[in-house]
Amino acid sequence: MTGKFFFRKIKETFLAWIRSGPAQSLFVQRVYGWLESALGWLALKRGRPFRAVDHFCKASRRVKIDTPSRQRARTHLRAFFQSLQKPDSSNEILADFLRTRYARALRSRFLRQPFPLNVTLRGNLLPLKAYDPQTGEKGVLILKYNFLFQAFHSLYQTEQIRRFYSVVLEPSGHRIEDPGFTLYGGWNVVLEARNPVFARDLQVLGPLFETVPLNSGDWVDYDTFRPLPGLTKVYDLIMIADWSRNKRHDWLFRTLAKMGRPFKVALVGTTWERRRDAIEREIRRYGIEDQIEIFQRVPAIEVNRLLNLSRVNLMLSRFELANKALHEAMFADVPTIAYRSCEGLDLTFVNEQTGVLVGDEELADAILDVLDRIEQFSPRAWAMEHTGYARSARILNDKLKELSLSQGEPWTTDIAAKVNRPDLCYKLDQDAERLRPTLDHLAQFLRSDRR
Repeated sequence: MTGKFFFRKIKETFLAWIRSGPAQSLFVQRVYGWLESALGWLALKRGRPFRAVDHFCKASRRVKIDTPSRQRARTHLRAFFQSLQKPDSSNEILADFLRTRYARALRSRFLRQPFPLNVTLRGNLLPLKAYDPQTGEKGVLILKYNFLFQAFHSLYQTEQIRRFYSVVLEPSGHRIEDPGFTLYGGWNVVLEARNPVFARDLQVLGPLFETVPLNSGDWVDYDTFRPLPGLTKVYDLIMIADWSRNKRHDWLFRTLAKMGRPFKVALVGTTWERRRDAIEREIRRYGIEDQIEIFQRVPAIEVNRLLNLSRVNLMLSRFELANKALHEAMFADVPTIAYRSCEGLDLTFVNEQTGVLVGDEELADAILDVLDRIEQFSPRAWAMEHTGYARSARILNDKLKELSLSQGEPWTTDIAAKVNRPDLCYKLDQDAERLRPTLDHLAQFLRSDRR
């Protein structure tokens, strides 16, 4: 094990500890908040605005108590975010970001990809509308995942590209305190901000961008995730989640071990923070191997089949921006048991038609209750009215059109519909063909290895 790898693992372990467990200690949080706030102040004095805002974001986002250092960090963040309304406000921040080792690493990582993976950030940047050179009508790009909000600027000459495209940001983090947002000052940006934590933080930090009441779950394809008549239920419970500690598989395992009767459970997941073998060890520790069947990295169509083989979906996370599995389960007509105190969960999605909310000591009773009255739920009917890719495309298109016309810019072509399965893709194959030349246009703005 190299020294660099060793210290990186120590850092990852420390950050995981900061986010949960003993880090709830008031003393630890005060020390961490003071340290990050002090580092941010020093970065400002050294003329490093991006590094400063990164430290202030950490002091605000990771500290759960309202300490003086957190208040100072938020004061600085408010000033940063409010300055983004000015033209060219992010130039200094962008220049500082491009000097960082992280920016160079991101650029190297994506530039070495073959076309079109380099241009699309491995499929996470999608043109929704082409730039029209005849009329000057701007195109529209959608960008998914927070760390790619920074990668976009490291990879592209964004000082030029913003003359041709507006950008839609689809976050993956449930908190607004992210230094990547400060790189978009002066841009035409629409932020998907249905998350209630976003709404709360935007009130504290002030206006950032134009927003739409959407999140990544709203783009689920209800033609892929749907009831499959004729299938017999095999699993009592299904949990679709990566293997990270945030998803709290241990809560499920502990509950099953105490219930005194066997259940059949499907776990559908991917490696994130932890690997599959860690989950398997945890299952053995609780002695419930005969109740659990694991599926890893299965395609969307298979996830839908597993949902149709299951009676109840579980969502037990401590925090979420948007849980796509919740939406997928609804469209498959499977009710969900969700953690009531999940930070960022939009509670309107779990209601008398779609499922139930539970506290820490209520999971066992909720499982028995929902299984007993499964026929009373109608999640797909509710979801078809309140979410889904078609509704989301209309909402986003209306907002983009409104902004363009208000700025005196033409709008003659609507955006293409996209879906999350679970990553970005076009709903219609003809849109993929029609917008393919846009990738060649974007390729002209790639930075070199040196800049």
